[in-house]
Amino acid sequence: MRLSCLVFLSGFFLTAGCGGFSQKFEQSFDKSFRESCRSGAVKKGATPALAEQYCECALVKFKETKSMDKAAEVCVAQVKSNPVAPRPVR
Repeated sequence: MRLSCLVFLSGFFLTAGCGGFSQKFEQSFDKSFRESCRSGAVKKGATPALAEQYCECALVKFKETKSMDKAAEVCVAQVKSNPVAPRPVR
């Protein structure tokens, strides 16, 4: 009986997780990832524009590979080969 209840509840929570909760979690994760990444990149000397370019790439690649090492490798190469132009100061 306990096992069947656990299986039912597990299925219920997994199904429930596919809706609003997982979407809110992903939005929160993305926001936190971007803020942390940009802050760290700027502290290491990147311009805000380069930090944004790198961090957007890193977020996408991290989600694809589930590896920050792989994401960093790909995105550093991408930023080096195609850096964004600095925005003019007005």
